[in-house]
Amino acid sequence: MFIRDLNFEVEFSDYCERHFCKDFYRKYSGKQWLETKKTIIDTLKRAFMVQQTSLIDILMYSQEDNFGIFKFDFKVAGTNLSPKRSGNRVIFSLCNSTGKIRILLVYAKDHCSKKGTETQWIFGHIKDAFPEYRKHCK
Repeated sequence: MFIRDLNFEVEFSDYCERHFCKDFYRKYSGKQWLETKKTIIDTLKRAFMVQQTSLIDILMYSQEDNFGIFKFDFKVAGTNLSPKRSGNRVIFSLCNSTGKIRILLVYAKDHCSKKGTETQWIFGHIKDAFPEYRKHCK
């Protein structure tokens, strides 16, 4: 198991808030998005419990740094689609040593560029917006 049994501290990055959350806030009623954000935070606080489900995928993990980048599928509150089918994703960094999760990106599949793969799109954003994580990106 890559994620330790901790109660993680979860925060949305400023980049995520500026570039992605505002789109969700506009697309869904403010209350719907705020409830969804709260659910994302509450779920990721207990990431250990969710790691065995199909909702979390490992994009990269470093045993020596005790650090990883993960993808989490979510649905927006009040919608009837499953988290997988909704196409909504959270990309987060997790450090088992500090017990912190930082949400880097929140996006719907239609945010992704048509060039390359979704994973290439993700790591491209991380390299550009989060220089501290460049060494972890392929």
